[in-house]
Amino acid sequence: MDIISELESEFEALRTGQLDNKPAEVVRVEHLGGVSFLADLVVGSDFVAGTVDQMLLVFPTSSVVMIAANVMPELQQKSLSDLLAAQRNPVRVNFSLRNQLRKGWLLSEHSSWLRIAAERKVVWCPISVVTLIEVSAVENL
Repeated sequence: MDIISELESEFEALRTGQLDNKPAEVVRVEHLGGVSFLADLVVGSDFVAGTVDQMLLVFPTSSVVMIAANVMPELQQKSLSDLLAAQRNPVRVNFSLRNQLRKGWLLSEHSSWLRIAAERKVVWCPISVVTLIEVSAVENL
């Protein structure tokens, strides 16, 4: 099973409440935006992802400061671009522009650029300015 399918199945199981009874290790991830406690940690070639409160949080490695875990998960050979390209749900993106945090919705991904709906307009941002990506199930769109 590849990482994208694995993340999608874990996220869907979390959303529908069909997780196994095994407790997931919660891992502390310090990042440029603060600290997050993630379950089901996955480390890709250029990102770290995990679940919290029925959301999948994805951090580019450039925004990760430290991971506190008993065991580091095996590095997956998937990239952030691969993960974003596989998304079907609306994806919330936080990005930094002139040291100010902005929020928007990912519209599409083109190589190292993201097309984002933000502040009633469409902007193009390099992936390098993205600090956090939130993937959550959105009802009634």
